[in-house]
Amino acid sequence: MTIRYLDRPALDPDRWDDCVNASAQRLVYAASWYLDALTTGDKAPHWGGIVAENQGRYVAVMPVVYKTKYGIRYVFQPDYCQQLGVFSRDGVDLKTVFSYFWQRLNRRFKWVVSYRFNEKNEHELLFPDGLQVIKRSNHVLPLNKPYAEIYQGYATDRKTNLNRARNTGWVMEERSDVRPLIQLHRTHNEEKAVGGIDLDLTIYDRFAHAVDELHQRGLVRIWMARKEGAESPEAGGVFVVDHNRIIYLFNGASVSGRKQQARLWMINRLVEEWAGKPLEFDFESPAVGAESVKAYYQSFGAESRFYTEISYNRLPRLLTFARTLMRDLGANWVKKTGRSPLSLAFKKLQFVS
Repeated sequence: MTIRYLDRPALDPDRWDDCVNASAQRLVYAASWYLDALTTGDKAPHWGGIVAENQGRYVAVMPVVYKTKYGIRYVFQPDYCQQLGVFSRDGVDLKTVFSYFWQRLNRRFKWVVSYRFNEKNEHELLFPDGLQVIKRSNHVLPLNKPYAEIYQGYATDRKTNLNRARNTGWVMEERSDVRPLIQLHRTHNEEKAVGGIDLDLTIYDRFAHAVDELHQRGLVRIWMARKEGAESPEAGGVFVVDHNRIIYLFNGASVSGRKQQARLWMINRLVEEWAGKPLEFDFESPAVGAESVKAYYQSFGAESRFYTEISYNRLPRLLTFARTLMRDLGANWVKKTGRSPLSLAFKKLQFVS
């Protein structure tokens, strides 16, 4: 078995996707075409992967998304890609293979800002002692029961609000283009969602490209809800349907859509449609903060699923100090001079892994 890190141009996408699709950890986030979409365009990051190959087949893969700044490659978890981690075929000794994957990751990347493994990896991998590890939680609703039984698991408030939503007269439309929903989200939800962070708006172009790819493969449903007799939608959602999982990837709602529970109405309609099938509805709970959102998802009777997020900084001490100093100097220096105070020093630094 050969284990190596490969940047995207050196990867074979067909063998990569065959491995991901055959794995017990299968998630659409790890598909080569999905990662390609999220890493193409203005200000886009890059991606590569650690690959275990045996007799010409990829038997285990680990996608890695990264950016480069001042010659330093650093790993981070991209938006619309909640979990990555290791994806493997049956019969692979993951604990052994991961020890080699970990060596390759550390050799190639000295700085990992954030990397999230998938929920199946929770019981498959052993992380090194001393590593900074955070346990995150997601919420998943099994749909393999009759709708009436699933509905009984809804909290009382959820049932009450659903009855109100049913009396509002919502009409669902299925769309092929996610861009109107993105605009609805930006108009009504973006400011609260980002919490004052300076958002890189190019992410929306990459996300729209990713949803286009999902649509071409028949893996997504884009729903918009409007009131009967009205033309403009008040809410919408993006639902990825892949294998045995439905992922609530994106949503948006106007003030009216929020108050009159349009998103609840859509989620329940989807649960009704798919109830009794061997599927799970993945709410894709936010990794950080938004405890009220997580509580809302739990109120559908969803169960908590844990996954691991890691980070480390193995840059030389001088670089770590310089990076911290640059951050602490703040944005005022940049505004006054048009350049970062240590940019010239950083640009001269090269790293060979």
